[in-house]
Amino acid sequence: MFAKIILNISILLIVCGLKVQGFQMNMTQYYKMPPLYDFDNYDRCLQEFNDDQSMYCFVRADVLPEPKAEAWQVIESTSKYYKHHFNHAHLYFGVCVEWCRWQIDKLPKDVAESLYIGILKNNTKVNTYLKLFQSEESNHQVWNPLMNQCVNLRLLKYGLIAESVIEYCNKSNDVVENDLWNFTFYIVLCTLALLVVGSSLFDLYLKTQNNDKLLTDRDHYKAPPAEIVSKIGVAFSIARNWYRLNQEPSGKVGRELRFLDCFKFFAMFLVIFAHTNWVLYEGAIGNPQDPERLLHTTAGTLLMAGSLITVTFFVIGGFLLMLNWLVFAKANNEVTTREYLLTFLKFNVFRYLRLTIPYAFVVLWSGVYFENVGGPMFHHIYGREQQSCRKNWWINLLYLNNYINVNERCMLQAWYLASDAQCFVVSLVILILAHRFSKQRKWIFGTTIAFFVLLPGTLTYINNYQAMLVASPQVQRDSFIESRQFNDSYVPFHMNFACYFFGVMSALLYDYVSSKSICIAKNTWVHIAFYALIPIGVLWLFSGHTFAQEYFDEEGRHFWASVYATVQRSAWGFGLGAFIVGMAAKCGWVLRKFCCLPIFRILGRLTYGAFMVHLLICRVVVATLREPIYFGTGMMFAFIVFTMSASYVVSFILAILLELPVSSILKLLR
Repeated sequence: MFAKIILNISILLIVCGLKVQGFQMNMTQYYKMPPLYDFDNYDRCLQEFNDDQSMYCFVRADVLPEPKAEAWQVIESTSKYYKHHFNHAHLYFGVCVEWCRWQIDKLPKDVAESLYIGILKNNTKVNTYLKLFQSEESNHQVWNPLMNQCVNLRLLKYGLIAESVIEYCNKSNDVVENDLWNFTFYIVLCTLALLVVGSSLFDLYLKTQNNDKLLTDRDHYKAPPAEIVSKIGVAFSIARNWYRLNQEPSGKVGRELRFLDCFKFFAMFLVIFAHTNWVLYEGAIGNPQDPERLLHTTAGTLLMAGSLITVTFFVIGGFLLMLNWLVFAKANNEVTTREYLLTFLKFNVFRYLRLTIPYAFVVLWSGVYFENVGGPMFHHIYGREQQSCRKNWWINLLYLNNYINVNERCMLQAWYLASDAQCFVVSLVILILAHRFSKQRKWIFGTTIAFFVLLPGTLTYINNYQAMLVASPQVQRDSFIESRQFNDSYVPFHMNFACYFFGVMSALLYDYVSSKSICIAKNTWVHIAFYALIPIGVLWLFSGHTFAQEYFDEEGRHFWASVYATVQRSAWGFGLGAFIVGMAAKCGWVLRKFCCLPIFRILGRLTYGAFMVHLLICRVVVATLREPIYFGTGMMFAFIVFTMSASYVVSFILAILLELPVSSILKLLR
């Protein structure tokens, strides 16, 4: 039965895929458009002239409609496929001011004046950047007219004109002055280094003072000291935190759930895969036609459906919350209102401190000013993040960045941390109510699931959202600024809460199976259903194929879009929850053994740090590029592998310096 269903779905997807593969670009026409990126030689510009003359400006331009121009006709016909293509009317220029001035000075006065069309003011996405780079106001007043003339001089051969605006300018003699933010970061970093050195030496001293010859080094570093002062003193010890990082799971539950570390690692790999591609789109691509064509294929549908991977973390988060809650619930049958309140505060305060202290360090790091080690797009890619973190750091630390100032997000990926924190708080309230009113528990759980499963579809219908998040090339190029689908439909906690609560329910089912010693792994039908979840999950990634490859928002699809929005994430969360329960019940054979390999124990525990720093690292790498790059499979995977490796190395350092010591100290305070 399962095989028949999977076969039918596969045939349907192949037919749809062949239909989409039929889309063809007219490349002869495509090359009649001006390039999306036109950069002067950055290094030569800043080195060729005296310091007071060397200036290089990053300029944004919007091409104005010219119906008779062939290039404009191609721009219109290409850009209308907004789900799959860039907006070819919005261009990036890197202009050397001195070269630009030479070119304009050679022209007759009337010709030069005719090239000035106007300053770009009505683009809200561009204005978001300009608002963050307010220190460039003097450059705007002096150089905007000249830059517009040079931009239109380059567009003459296409028969086009454009409005433009300077985003920022770089000088060869730019000097970054350390301010309070920078000094705070350096002081914190030095303090952590001193704590680690001091704690490690103190731990070594305790080891030498131990006269027990039978104890090995490992025994010493694994065993906590007897006195509370000594426990705090060794909290930052490198050797001790290495053993904490590599510590084997304890207890029956810990051993049965070892595979979750593998799940977290591979989910993190897919997140880095998606985010690396996004940052490359934020940069400059020399062959934009290739990623555009890719999105018209079934592989493009798979890339668009990759947003479901984040659901994995929501399900795991809900699963772990429920396991921790069950420890309290089983030990406390009758609880007063005051005890409920104290428990609620205890759960949230310790979780907040454990997650937020290392998070705050990364936010601080993200806002540090340092010399431009990159090229013409360094400030566009990395500088915007600096300014956003300096302005909105408090929103991040209050976990409200998925609702407030969404166009100026510090650490854009941190929307998940905010949404997850909100899901945690709401779930805990529901669990407390279910424990307090145990007779109505089924109604409370059932009503919660029904409401939050139906909510995404209802809001999609009312607000006319798309059926699924389609992160088009232009949306990613604009860093999701003014993306209604992303800001209103994808990142809010209420659109993801159903998946989180499926994790909660999965943990409840797992606890029932485990406590009753029910060996479901011996049931043949359970095994069939468990293994069937794997191909069904893969095929489910293609379930939105029709909506992803719908070139325009067609009438009559609105209702079906809301239906799909209802089931897309919820079905993934439900299936993943069932898969986790099956794996915990020791289904999976070789797959489970692979997922329980010791290497994933470390990689899984480093996932939180890798999630926080991976975009920071990726931005720095892409921001060093001097000119548009070729977007190909080899280059893409090179960026992904480097970002992945560097992220886990930095995460390891962050874990040793801060994450593990903080966790250790908080355990002493419980």
